[in-house]
Amino acid sequence: MKGSVGAVAIATAVMLAVSTPVATADSLRDFYDAPVPTIATAAPGEVVRTTPMNSPKGFGLGFDIERILYRSTDTHDDPMVVSGYSMTPTAPWSGPGPRPVIAYAPGTSGMADRCAGSAVLGTVGSSPAILPLLLAGYRVVATDYQGLGTPGGHTYLNRIASGRALLDAARVAHADTDTPVVLFGYSEGGFASGAAAELAATYAPDLDIVGAYVGAPPADPTLNIDTLDNTTLGSAVLFAVDGMINAYPERAESIRSLFDADGNAALDAAQNWCTTDPAATEIVHTSELTEDGRPLIDQLSSPAFAEVTAANTVGRVAPAMPVYLSQAVEDDTVPIEQSRTLLRRWEDLGADVTYREYEFPAIPYKGANHLPGALAAYSDVMPWIAGLIHTP
Repeated sequence: MKGSVGAVAIATAVMLAVSTPVATADSLRDFYDAPVPTIATAAPGEVVRTTPMNSPKGFGLGFDIERILYRSTDTHDDPMVVSGYSMTPTAPWSGPGPRPVIAYAPGTSGMADRCAGSAVLGTVGSSPAILPLLLAGYRVVATDYQGLGTPGGHTYLNRIASGRALLDAARVAHADTDTPVVLFGYSEGGFASGAAAELAATYAPDLDIVGAYVGAPPADPTLNIDTLDNTTLGSAVLFAVDGMINAYPERAESIRSLFDADGNAALDAAQNWCTTDPAATEIVHTSELTEDGRPLIDQLSSPAFAEVTAANTVGRVAPAMPVYLSQAVEDDTVPIEQSRTLLRRWEDLGADVTYREYEFPAIPYKGANHLPGALAAYSDVMPWIAGLIHTP
């Protein structure tokens, strides 16, 4: 369904969510880095470390906030520690049943530990994006994903690790079997929410997941590289390759062999970038970084990439719950064909998908056309969520 939308009342509150400002996390290193001896025996979603926090600046609206470490499971089925945060309104829940839980997956913030949403909580961070959810009375539990904050490299856009990290974040707040859970994410978060929706029936059948919001998901790696290559958003291409290296260390050598010395240096440097770093906004030409001079899009059929690319494509399994999928037509960061392709794939599998495209005049600045789709969606997604959980 297509539609043109006006200004969203909550746009100012949400606007800062897509680009996450960075604050140093040096004082928090013990929280993130200290070993967790019990991780192997902890249950998925079990909180293994926590610390209370003060409300982010300017909120003052009554939320209990905790930074958390919890147990999840990585791509190789090994236990992993994931960081995140939980925010709960202090006012009693006025709706029917237990307070609903929003499992929140943030958008791209970079690869360095200092980029993690929980590390910057207390400044502006990703908090404005969840403010409408909190004001509706929902509890929000956000994941930082594997290796973003905690030791190890961030497995950027890894379907299994991202989906499981989000589902286990939901388990953190799943008080009883009647607690309704909604998966929620945009951009990288939309990818994670879609992945979690696909994995939920087998990985987390204990959760009562009533719906999933999937916004502008880079669901198929083969559909996104050309949009970002040779642009100031090219750092995301390096992040994606680094995510493969981090998730599949056994493939690292074969992946790296496709890049020359400059390419490998760029991959190493990108591991320490946040999206707000000047280095992350430089134009990237992958044809100048590969061993044979071909751009990265032409490398995806190589044995080093092909199997991994296929494994990390969302759209091969029908979600067992209703999905709200949306995106702006003029999005110049994640092309609209991502959502259109994902819609076709899911509907062919019998999924229950509500789909919305938003039309805006194109802004003549690369990357500026990604945010409007996130802002516009709230006016549709919030009542959709309320309907799922039968709030008054």
